[in-house]
Amino acid sequence: MSARPDRGPNLAASLAAGLLLLTTSSGCASSGNESDGPTRATDSSAGSSDSPGSASEGAAGTMPVGDTVEPGQALVVSVSNVDEQTSPLASALVDNRAVDTFLDGTDARLAAEVRTAVKDVEVPAGSTLFGSVVAVGCEVPASVSWESTFDGVRASAQLPKSSVQCLVPVTSVALFLVEDTV
Repeated sequence: MSARPDRGPNLAASLAAGLLLLTTSSGCASSGNESDGPTRATDSSAGSSDSPGSASEGAAGTMPVGDTVEPGQALVVSVSNVDEQTSPLASALVDNRAVDTFLDGTDARLAAEVRTAVKDVEVPAGSTLFGSVVAVGCEVPASVSWESTFDGVRASAQLPKSSVQCLVPVTSVALFLVEDTV
C-alpha cells in the first residue's frame, strides 16, 4: 500500500481562498447604474431620512443654552420633581400632533411648559425644531449637542460640574433647531 498524502492543510487553504474570492467578488456586483457612481452608507436619500426635518447623516453640532430657540442656540425647559427618563433620540416637532406624541405620558407641568415654549419658537425656513429629554439631575444643562445618525437625530446635554447633593431632581427638555438638508 502506498502512503496517502495528508490533504487537511491544503483543503483548508483552498476553502479559505475560495471563501475570500466569493466574498470580495460579491461586493463588486453591478447595480445596473454604473453611471450613478458609488453609493455611500451615509446617503440621506435612503431609508427613513426622507421624513420632514431630517438632517443629513453625520451632521452634528453643539450649542449653548439661552433664553430662546434660534439657530445656534438651544432652549432648555426644566421642571423639578418630575419622574421622566432621558432619551438620546430627539423628536422632530413639526406640528401639534408631533408635539402631542413627544409629550404623551409626560408630567402635566412639564408638558405645559414645553408646549408654551414650542409655541414661542419661530422656526426659520429650512430648519426643523427638535425636542429631547436630555437630563434628569441636580443641574440644568449649559449646552446641548446633537448628531444625525441612521436612527435619527440624537441629543445629549453637557451638565456643569457640581458637588451639590440633589434632593429633588430637575428634568430638562432641550428644544433646538437643526438645518434641513436637500
